[in-house]
Amino acid sequence: MPSTYDFQLLETSFEDGVLEVRLNRPDDFNAINHDLHWELISLWREIRRDHDVRAVVLTGNGKAFSAGGNLKGPRMQAGPELDAFFQDARSIIVDLLEVPQPVVAAINGPAIGLGATLALLCDVTFMSRTAVIADPHVNVGVVAGDGGVIAWPWLVGMSRTKEYLFTGDRLSAQEAERIGLVNHAVEPEDLLASAHAFARRVADAPLLAVQGTKAVLNTILRDTANLVLDSALTKEKETFANGDHARAVEAFLAQRELAKQSQAEGK
Repeated sequence: MPSTYDFQLLETSFEDGVLEVRLNRPDDFNAINHDLHWELISLWREIRRDHDVRAVVLTGNGKAFSAGGNLKGPRMQAGPELDAFFQDARSIIVDLLEVPQPVVAAINGPAIGLGATLALLCDVTFMSRTAVIADPHVNVGVVAGDGGVIAWPWLVGMSRTKEYLFTGDRLSAQEAERIGLVNHAVEPEDLLASAHAFARRVADAPLLAVQGTKAVLNTILRDTANLVLDSALTKEKETFANGDHARAVEAFLAQRELAKQSQAEGK
């Protein structure tokens, strides 16, 4: 297997059966734009076919795991472009669930929205104690439809899912570990070593036993995806291009710019 994949927005390395994948848009907090959508879909499909890969570590370059959807992009109106975007969104989730190899998330920084979904649909999660995780779709005027409705209920139960998806509140690594949203909260300097140690352990385990166990367990998640994902994405698409979403995004970006200015003035 080659040491790297030929993707501009993903960075990969491979050693002894463990593939490390880094989301690579650090200047935009690894926000997932349309091109990164497609690169992730392509990567999941390549991994699925690559028998040399026995485990995967997924993390982010820079300060964030992923800030989720790319709010800086132009607002798409209803039509073929928006339809294609949401078809890609569906494929990111379904194709990740179809990866037979164990996927370990190393949440190095904020994992927000779709970024949180990607992390939580991995098989085992390690989270830096300095990171936060949240699904704030509703705060930008859209339905939480990109897969969070699959992952969160199985991890923390329906009541907590409703609390955090209705409010978009952020969880610290310690709180996420306490309620079972992530497996392990670790010191930031230990994050990648911990994730790779676990990936190495399952990569060295009997292949068919590990992958077969994952396949059986992921049947539950795939069945949940079949039950709710199309409906969730349809409802998200209905809210995605409306005025509330555009106004909420503008307010969010303005608030973030003010925060940056305040931080710069404080230096």
